[in-house]
Amino acid sequence: MFRFRALPALLLASLACNAHAAPPRPVKVMIISMFDQEAKLWDDKLQLRQSIPVPGLSPRYPAVRCNDEDVCQLTTDMGKANAAASVAALVHSGQFDLRATYFLVAGIGGIDPAQGTTGTAAWSRYLVDSDLAWELDARERGPDWSTGYLGINMKTPTDVPPLHYGSEMYQLNEALLQRALTLSRDVTLADSPQAQSYRARYTAAPANQPPQVTQCDTMTGNTWYHGELLGQRARDWFGMLTGGQGRYCIVAQEDNATYTALKRGADAGLLDLQRVAVLRTASNFDRQPPGMTAAESMHAESGGYPPALENLYRVGNPLVQDIVRNWPAGAPPAVARPAAAPYAPRIMIVNMFGAEAGPFIKGLQLTEKHPVPGLSTRYPAVLCNREQICQMTTDMGYSNAAASMTALLYASGFDVRNTYFIIAGIAGISTEHGTVATAAWADYAVDYSLSHEIDAREMPQNWPYGYFGIMTDAPGKKPEPHYRTEVFQLNTALVDRAFQLSRNVKLSDSAAAQAFRAGFTSAPANQPPVVTRCDTVSGDTWFAGETLGRRAAEWSALLTDGKARYCTSQQEDNATLEVLRRGQAAGKVDFARILILRSASDVDRPHPGQSNSEVLVNYADQGGFEPSTANLLLTARPVIQEITGHWTRWKKGTPVN
Repeated sequence: MFRFRALPALLLASLACNAHAAPPRPVKVMIISMFDQEAKLWDDKLQLRQSIPVPGLSPRYPAVRCNDEDVCQLTTDMGKANAAASVAALVHSGQFDLRATYFLVAGIGGIDPAQGTTGTAAWSRYLVDSDLAWELDARERGPDWSTGYLGINMKTPTDVPPLHYGSEMYQLNEALLQRALTLSRDVTLADSPQAQSYRARYTAAPANQPPQVTQCDTMTGNTWYHGELLGQRARDWFGMLTGGQGRYCIVAQEDNATYTALKRGADAGLLDLQRVAVLRTASNFDRQPPGMTAAESMHAESGGYPPALENLYRVGNPLVQDIVRNWPAGAPPAVARPAAAPYAPRIMIVNMFGAEAGPFIKGLQLTEKHPVPGLSTRYPAVLCNREQICQMTTDMGYSNAAASMTALLYASGFDVRNTYFIIAGIAGISTEHGTVATAAWADYAVDYSLSHEIDAREMPQNWPYGYFGIMTDAPGKKPEPHYRTEVFQLNTALVDRAFQLSRNVKLSDSAAAQAFRAGFTSAPANQPPVVTRCDTVSGDTWFAGETLGRRAAEWSALLTDGKARYCTSQQEDNATLEVLRRGQAAGKVDFARILILRSASDVDRPHPGQSNSEVLVNYADQGGFEPSTANLLLTARPVIQEITGHWTRWKKGTPVN
């Protein structure tokens, strides 16, 4: 097995023994599952009889399960927001000593028939995020584009994007990967007659052959894509982001988010990132066989689900047992982290990147730095002033937002039970509800990404677009809230007060924005920006164009029974809100004290005479970036002043009048 690394002095100092706290529980292996059926075999066969509740985990899976051999199992709940939130809560709980722990992420997924078949078990070398991209409906794509997807800030789908988010692509430890392959290569895999019958529809190996243990790589995405066209896009995207080194194989929803939270823990010295393995088994195919449409294939009974679950244990357990058998004597003793001195902000401004944070830092004179382990390495500290107004920058996207907010709640030492949170960032805006530089307070945040997708060129002819709810069979059908992160409603009374306090603020504008909005023929798109009140959708994918803009409005209304009025689109809010909701359950946060303010850096659809692709790839020409970042502080300032200036009243909750 692998040797333990010497612990850095900084880590030893940060984990100095506290005589008044129980030492963290040592863990040899932490198995990470995403839902109960993935977890069940591990629980039964490894006799995980010890249940350890951890604040900040999913309310459906509130405890880590362990056995007497120091093998433990965490169930995160599904999707990026849940995965990052749960893993970060585990890492920062202080209840486990994870410095020498091996992490085995083990879940099911959909497989490329060119790489395997149902029941196949694949160990990953690379993890790639499929969502962090731009998208147009495929029928509105640019000339000569093979797909409606392209890299953020790129001009065509073949342009290689820079990895600005830091969570787009990860490479795992090769030595651990090879050890896992060696130990499991000859395992007898489970199969089923139904899976055998269905795979016979495919005309080539390995899709029509029995399942095997292999090495190929994992794509992460909240959106369940399906079909030949989006499957080919996945192959191309994976090759592009890994420089041709990765081999796209299985698609899942969580792994880049899970790894981001683990990486934050490693950056804080709490775990060893070289001890992470990812195993995915195929419950279904990612595209149709010959003679079947994409929509038919997505709902076909392929028979892969039961053997895929069984094979998680059969293939993963040899690695688990090898680690336990060869655990070295004299492992580092468990130690406890001292509690940090509490600090109680009145307001916490939450921004996503530096340009959003800049006006707040300068305008509110946020000069006090409070480093927090587990925040983004680009934004490692919370900044505060003497009025107890603080600000944090999460970094961009679901994975970063959830990991940062979890670190704030469980690793910072801040007392935020009475804190008001103002999530403030830029966004795209619907031209039906605003214009470039508009500032909007939201009552609802709706997840745009948690859905199925078929490329519009492969969908049934009577569908308006290729998106539809998970476990439904067509657009317009409301899905069950399986993830629990699909919709959040904020405190109406607080949003009322924020809007009334700021509605008459004079907003910043620019000559470029004025020139751009003059291309529209109707209000509010062609009018100056104002403070308004309408709702936001979250998703790692930046969408644009007439069709996907309409889909966002219809999806928001569908999930809220007509209550939400889609206005802005951004990449973080549902992930941030899930952490805060869990924080309320843990007694850390008052969810009734949260506001979302989004200002429009660009519009989501073109003006007359402009193409859908132009409004996306040339969004910077709209002139909205500088005024939208400035308008965040301009709009929020009256609210900040009211809360801090009358803190005796506001500390008890939103005043009635």
